[in-house]
Amino acid sequence: MHVTEKLPMHDAGNDVPDHTRAMQAALARAPLRDGWIETPELMEDYRGPRDVPYRRFGAEGRDTPALDSLACVVAAMPDAPACEDADRLLDFRALWAAVGRLATAIRGSGTNGPVGLLLSNAVGYPVAVLACIAAGRMGLLLEAAAPSAWNEAILRHAGAGLLVAGSAQDGEPFGLPCIGVDVAFAPGDAAFPPRDAWLGQDDPAFIICTSGSTGQPKALVHSQRTVLHQVAGLIDEFHLSPRDRFLIATSAATTAGLFTLLTVVCGSALHLVALDRGGVQALSDALRTRPVTVLRAGPSLMRIVARLPDAKAMLSGLRILRSTGEPLLVADVEAIRPALPADCFINNAYGATELSGTGWFVHPGDAQDPVRVAAGILDPGTEAKIVDEHGAPCPPGEVGELWMRSRYAALGEWQAGRLVDGRIERDPSDPGLRIYRTGDLARITPDGAFVVLGRMDRMVKVNGMRVELAEVEAALRRSPEVAQAAVVARQAGGRVLLAGFVVPAAAAAPDGIEARLRNAMAQALPAHMRPARIVALPAMPLLPGGKRDESALLRMLGPG
Repeated sequence: MHVTEKLPMHDAGNDVPDHTRAMQAALARAPLRDGWIETPELMEDYRGPRDVPYRRFGAEGRDTPALDSLACVVAAMPDAPACEDADRLLDFRALWAAVGRLATAIRGSGTNGPVGLLLSNAVGYPVAVLACIAAGRMGLLLEAAAPSAWNEAILRHAGAGLLVAGSAQDGEPFGLPCIGVDVAFAPGDAAFPPRDAWLGQDDPAFIICTSGSTGQPKALVHSQRTVLHQVAGLIDEFHLSPRDRFLIATSAATTAGLFTLLTVVCGSALHLVALDRGGVQALSDALRTRPVTVLRAGPSLMRIVARLPDAKAMLSGLRILRSTGEPLLVADVEAIRPALPADCFINNAYGATELSGTGWFVHPGDAQDPVRVAAGILDPGTEAKIVDEHGAPCPPGEVGELWMRSRYAALGEWQAGRLVDGRIERDPSDPGLRIYRTGDLARITPDGAFVVLGRMDRMVKVNGMRVELAEVEAALRRSPEVAQAAVVARQAGGRVLLAGFVVPAAAAAPDGIEARLRNAMAQALPAHMRPARIVALPAMPLLPGGKRDESALLRMLGPG
């Protein structure tokens, strides 16, 4: 992306309206074709860490195979830390050797089809991802902590022929040959597959499955180029360099996780924490004992960390907190900000398995929405438009469905052993552009930021009044008695009724919490926004892919 103007750096004295004026001026110059909005030519680090030195990755890095970029890092700094978890630390030389050993084992397995990576958040995950590229095989990203039935459904749907798992025995329940990841860390010399065996830049390389809204696997396929485009944006947006240690506290088996794993190609170090094994204590230990500079975590985890007694000391080395996976609320920023260093940025991102869409460095005084933090401006190479129910572009500021398109979206879906377009549409005017209809409601603000309001089915009318379920959830979550909240709507007797579900905070008195929350909502919300029922739960039900299971919540309410 080219620089068209010098924008002010972020610091405590920055006047946010300066950014607004800069963006408005750039928007006025931005092309608009058939309602498609293209982000103006702004630097990736717009509103971000302009004063942190780094080496730009850019289009050159995107168009260079990941293993070639990594080989340059290995040659330049072989003894520098590359990947670490609670049990193992690899420098770049050891990382390269581990990739070679595992890739050689995959090539010698006598199997075909995608390779399932049934691993937890540990150093074996980036090794396995890179080994699949070196072995010329597609990698199917899985979560070891997910239910076996869910992983079995994904493996069957993708037609996997081999597993890489924690041990060779882990493949037995799935009836597949399996390589234990410890093969990668065996002593002795390591062979490396020849370069002509590696996956090409535009070959199908990674399969990432999501449950979507149906609970059934939806297998999206990315190439190296589509992934490295987002890796380049992350490196250049954050100014990542060998001085950084990027801690991943959420799943590696997602597009956001994959992008983060591959940031090793710029020489920054990864620290992987397996919350399914060590819980929040494992995250606390890593933050207390390691020089973490960038942390990726969802808002739910951020709320937990913010309440820890020594949160400020634990986070003292952070320069960027990256929020992904869930909507980031204004209340979340207010909760976590006091625990962060004064010069630490909070970065919000919006995207899907199909493509990465927007990013945004949160500034004091941002007021694009009273409840949500803005999803931000479009990522480089991405266009968007907001449409009404007929697919016609909405006027600026009006709410509609968000559509996105890019040359770096997913290639399509993996079905019956082959790549098909699936729900990825080819643009009729340019087949190289791939369109994804997100199903999310959004609007664009005068300063060019997108505000994502949630799923189209998460906005309902109660007594003729529009209600955004996320706003009701935010009101419940503001209670100190609530750790998690969800609100669903259902038809009953010709009326739309709201029901709230809460997981009480640890300090909350369980007796009478529903009645206390109903009284609190009567004080906080107008009548049409108040839940008719509030139900306390020990835990929020989740789909296998980690999304909230709203069908399960509705079933708890009984017959309509």
